[in-house]
Amino acid sequence: MAKLAEYEGLTSTWPVAFDLAGSSLPCRIEGEIGDLVVLGKIPKEIDGTFYRVMSDPFVPPNPKNVPLDGDGSISAFRIRNGRVDMKMKYIETERYKLERQASKALFGLYRNPFTHHPCVRAAVDSTANTNLVYWSKHLLALKEVALPYSIDPDSLDTLCYDPFGDQISSKTFTAHPKVDPYTNELVVFGYEAKGLATKDIVIYALDKDGKKHDEQWIKSPWCAFIHDCIITTNWLVLVLWPFEANIARMKAGKHHWAWDYNLPATFIVVPRRSHTVVPAGWKPGEHRVYSWKNCMPIHTAGGWEAADGKLYLESSRVHDNAFPFFPPDDGRMPAEDAKADFVRWEIDLNQPNGSKIPDPVVILDVPSEFPRIDERFMTQRYDHLFLNVFIPEKSDGDKNIFHGLNGLAMHSHKTNKTRWFYAGRDSLVQEPIFIPRNVDAPDGDGWIMAMVERRAANRNDLVVLDTKHFETPIAIVQLPMHIKAQTHGNWIDAADLSARKSLVRDISKVEVTKRGALEPLVTK
Repeated sequence: MAKLAEYEGLTSTWPVAFDLAGSSLPCRIEGEIGDLVVLGKIPKEIDGTFYRVMSDPFVPPNPKNVPLDGDGSISAFRIRNGRVDMKMKYIETERYKLERQASKALFGLYRNPFTHHPCVRAAVDSTANTNLVYWSKHLLALKEVALPYSIDPDSLDTLCYDPFGDQISSKTFTAHPKVDPYTNELVVFGYEAKGLATKDIVIYALDKDGKKHDEQWIKSPWCAFIHDCIITTNWLVLVLWPFEANIARMKAGKHHWAWDYNLPATFIVVPRRSHTVVPAGWKPGEHRVYSWKNCMPIHTAGGWEAADGKLYLESSRVHDNAFPFFPPDDGRMPAEDAKADFVRWEIDLNQPNGSKIPDPVVILDVPSEFPRIDERFMTQRYDHLFLNVFIPEKSDGDKNIFHGLNGLAMHSHKTNKTRWFYAGRDSLVQEPIFIPRNVDAPDGDGWIMAMVERRAANRNDLVVLDTKHFETPIAIVQLPMHIKAQTHGNWIDAADLSARKSLVRDISKVEVTKRGALEPLVTK
């Protein structure tokens, strides 16, 4: 295997990989920066913390592993009175601690224990690198292969694994739980819930105190990759990608997942509660499976239900395998011109189990990903949609999802109009988050915040957009360095955290010595 850095015979132990080269070089930084440089003005009403997590391996990974499996690293931006403090810290998972102590990779391929060193096969195999969700006073670091880690929202210290304790019998927990703002519940599912390559799926809700209720167990039609879902008032819809897992492949030292061109994108529809009123013809406790064609609906925006027994959900869509590092068993690679778009799916619950659903309605005919809505309206029909997009007219004219996402879109379903923010030349935009202007603001009235990678300058900016003037930032927070692209992130309002604390060291706790240097204050 060639090495990452080669110069006149000098080599590195870091392998050559798409996510470990160029602007995706590992950061491996922990620390804090107080009072970042802000161009423009951040409104005083923006008061809280933007938490984001990225996949950033601390030790050189297995050369055959995939980008999904780097160690989870949190970068948090606390904003108050127009000022921004930043803190970065690794999530100290069991896996991270074992490998850091050994100074080498002990875990092999993603979600394949047969490729791990024997000494770690009983360890929790999670890098907690996919999402950060604040619930029941826990900042949950999530990866769907295992249960959550709880993180201190101020120090970013890792507190514990599996914070909800013995009431959770599943081995897994989704990286995309959904908050129902009307019932104050966190709706959770876990697939491969009884172990490796099993078809068992668990579904339940956690109340505001973290107590579980409405648990149910169902079977998947095959051991499928179930990354995201939507919730409506009465229903949960799981989105199955056309990947398949099996033990034989893993024992052969190959990947957990293989794309299957014979499998369709599939939707499992489940009543959220035992007392949910179901359409005529449904049996008590029944769930139904609907499918379309082979494609990859990657992330959902939201969904809603209609009075005629139909459900609607919206998602990004790639018409081929968007994860080429998990090819089919025959090794075929996705088309270089793979089309991508953003669509609305319709599921008629009056149709029998196993039915095919109609072609989705195309909302945006450009490569689109990481959709977000004003989540105060989750479960209901919403107006505004925010998402990353590839703006072809700003580049070479192609519409290929693999070319990167260079802008943001704000789309109104009511007017069918789309507004665009272009990040600029040699710039890529990451997942946006939405902040309401106030608690009573109309749908979509507020601010969008997103990380922008400035590839030519080798650093990042945090961009703040007012939804009333979407095309031009009102503020840009400049980072003095480059950090890797996030997987996902979320905004937590200061009112929802237990106390107002600084992410960085309090200057009031240092004293000036005779030499004029700042040193920690020691209480004698």
